[in-house]
Amino acid sequence: MLWSVSARIGEATPWHAHDVYEFVCCLGGVGRLELDRQQIDFVRGRSIIVAPGVRHRYYFAPGDEADLKMVCMNAEDVASFLSPAHAASLASLSAEAASVADHPVDGAELRALLPLIPDGFGINEMPELRVIWGAISVLLALHGKHCETPDARSRRRHAAKIAEIRAWIEASLDEDIGLDQAASRFGLSRSLLTREFRRHTGKSFVDYCNTRRVERAALKLVSGAKSITEVALESGFANLSHFHRQFKNHYGLTPASFRRQITGMAEAETLEQAA
Repeated sequence: MLWSVSARIGEATPWHAHDVYEFVCCLGGVGRLELDRQQIDFVRGRSIIVAPGVRHRYYFAPGDEADLKMVCMNAEDVASFLSPAHAASLASLSAEAASVADHPVDGAELRALLPLIPDGFGINEMPELRVIWGAISVLLALHGKHCETPDARSRRRHAAKIAEIRAWIEASLDEDIGLDQAASRFGLSRSLLTREFRRHTGKSFVDYCNTRRVERAALKLVSGAKSITEVALESGFANLSHFHRQFKNHYGLTPASFRRQITGMAEAETLEQAA
């Protein structure tokens, strides 16, 4: 069964669920689609795919209304009329209760494709069936292209928290800080912090701290006359052997060799300028 309807809706619907994929496109207006654990605002140029069997309703506050295009497809028609790649993509997009995509603000893509899908029931009986399903295939591909994936939502949701943690690390490099302390301080589980910190920085928590301490030590080595031991301690390394090992892993030189090389380059440049 394939059916479609275009309508300006301003009244809330009862909660319901059905065994079809529901593709909803907002062409303008205000309102929202409510699911048990999610609320999706209607925004001009936004498309939504509701997975089969998911309970939902359309909600509008008094005075609100939205222009919507809704296309419903059952699994049998999807298997019959979509290519295996498009059918697999639709299944992937429906892995969660609903997926959301925001299309370009000019709406040119949607304006070109949506009129190719006529309103009514029993659309599969129409002679232009190939064109209709072709338009649906392109719409689904565009939805996937502009869809915010769970991974992207997770990244955005935790970006601010990771930025706070990085700022705290920067201010605490000379202290004995660790993953458990950070997780407790910022209200994250150890496993979540481990995953999200690597996702946002490309390093583990420990490797990131060591890298920043080594970089701070390198700056101290070339901009001051303190001993290597003093530099190590001020940069957060309590163990001198560990400092030497981390520094050489990062720069390929021991701290002493690094200082001599940088100092020698600076002296050579000074002599060259004097000449």
